[in-house]
Amino acid sequence: MVIKALIICAYVVGGILLLLGYVIIGALFVNLPDWLMFILDKIFLAVLVGLITSGIFFVILSRFRPKIDISPKIAREASTKTGKKVYRIKIINRTHAPVTDVRAQLHIFKNYQTATGEVFKSDAIELTRPDPIYIGKYDKKDAEANYAYRFLTDNDLDKKWSDDRTQFIRFRIFARHSLSGFGGFFFKDYRLKKNSIIEGDFSKGDTFGIV
Repeated sequence: MVIKALIICAYVVGGILLLLGYVIIGALFVNLPDWLMFILDKIFLAVLVGLITSGIFFVILSRFRPKIDISPKIAREASTKTGKKVYRIKIINRTHAPVTDVRAQLHIFKNYQTATGEVFKSDAIELTRPDPIYIGKYDKKDAEANYAYRFLTDNDLDKKWSDDRTQFIRFRIFARHSLSGFGGFFFKDYRLKKNSIIEGDFSKGDTFGIV
């Protein structure tokens, strides 16, 4: 429904601009030859209005895509249930609408030198809940901070990530805008383990602070 409304708005704006163009050309260029009037009226004006309408449409459309921030650090702490180390990556939904169809992946990459050059291979790291159905819209007044979500793994990243020179971790997430249905893909690379993994847990709300 939102997409149909946007298309209708774009057509309406285009129609209004086209009508104004006809009026302006008719008022300013009344004495021009017929062939030049034809070019201005049928070709130049139509192309100009089409470009303006497309620009307006894409500007409006850009406001109906997901916007997600990913924490620059990974939080590490001992689980209160098992005592094992758990690692968390926090995301904040900056979209002013909920996002759905959320899917996240965590991989560790390692590069190998071959006869033809550098090759990267990745191993998946299991996340506890990689696909929440729904993450709330961004709202600073939301006391529960439903726009934020922590992805968790109990895989030992410290053990898997043993060499900064050849390894790095990549977090990827896909989500859809709940109104338009448009999807967005986001990722974050963690390159140096000592700078990327911080002891503690993320503070609640609109922050990536770790305490």
